[in-house]
Amino acid sequence: MDNGVIQGGLNVTLTTWLLMHGKEVGSIIGKKGESVKKMCEESGALINISEGNCPEQIITLAGPTNAIFKAFAMIIDKLGEDISNSMTNSTAASRPQVTLRLVVPSSQCGSLIGKGGCKIKEI
Repeated sequence: MDNGVIQGGLNVTLTTWLLMHGKEVGSIIGKKGESVKKMCEESGALINISEGNCPEQIITLAGPTNAIFKAFAMIIDKLGEDISNSMTNSTAASRPQVTLRLVVPSSQCGSLIGKGGCKIKEI
């Protein structure tokens, strides 16, 4: 990904969706929603987490691209931090796998893949 984009070279308003297991979403929310509130304030993105008792929940990130990049990075950092903390209190030899899926509308798949797959190869 082009570093200029992350630093605000492209700054349009977007909405992205992430699909995560419910047990991992709790880490993002934090006690009384404190973690997600902090992420919203620091990133400038709107972060909404779907309600429900489903095995997977939808996390919606909305805002300028630079805010979404920052919020996404904060989510990944938080998950990594929580895994590291759980590893110090565990006898497990390897890190547990975390699955995070980015939901892309079918109308946008072509622009993500690019002509001849050039964009997806770049990513």
